[in-house]
Amino acid sequence: MNCVAALCVDRDSIYHTLPDVECYDIGRDVRTFRGGMPIVAHPPCRSWSAFCAHQAKPVPGEREIGLLCAYWLRKCGGVLEHPAHSRLFAAADLPRPGEDRPGLWTANVLQHWWHHAGTQKSTWLAFSGILRTQVRFPLQLRGQGGDKLLWQMMPRKLRSATCPELAAWLVAAARLAWKEERVE
Repeated sequence: MNCVAALCVDRDSIYHTLPDVECYDIGRDVRTFRGGMPIVAHPPCRSWSAFCAHQAKPVPGEREIGLLCAYWLRKCGGVLEHPAHSRLFAAADLPRPGEDRPGLWTANVLQHWWHHAGTQKSTWLAFSGILRTQVRFPLQLRGQGGDKLLWQMMPRKLRSATCPELAAWLVAAARLAWKEERVE
C-alpha cells in the first residue's frame, strides 16, 4: 500500500489513525512537505469562504497555505477538499464542478453521504491524477432543508471535522493518483 500525505489536518484528526498516512498538522507544518506521495488536502477555509470570509480572522500566512495545497495537488496528485463555492478554486485556477481539465476535475458532494453529523455540508473535491471513472461516490438521498439550525447549533470543532468514513474514502481515492510527480 502506498503512503498518502494528509495536509492541514487537526492534531486529533481521524487521519492520524489511518494506516500509511503521513499527517501534516500544526505540529508538522505543511510547508515542510516535500512531495513524493499523493495527497489529501484540507487547507484552512475560513479566509476563502464565499459566505463568511468577511468575518474571518486568519492568522498571517494561513491564506497562502490554500494555494500551496493546490500546488501539491497538481504536482503529486490526490484530492483537495474545500467548502462548496470556495474562492480558493478561482484563486488557484482549480476547475469548478462540471469543468474538467487534463488530469484535473472537481465534484460537488454532500458530506452526509459519508454520515457527517447530520448535516449535508456541501463540499467541493478537486481530483488530480485520478480518472473520473475510478471514483465511486456513496450517494445517499435525504429530505430537503432543516440543516441551517442544526449547523448553527453544532460545535465549531464538529462542523470542521472530517468524519471517519469520508477520511478513509479520501485516502483510498488519493491512492489512485498517478505515481510520478508532475510540474505544471
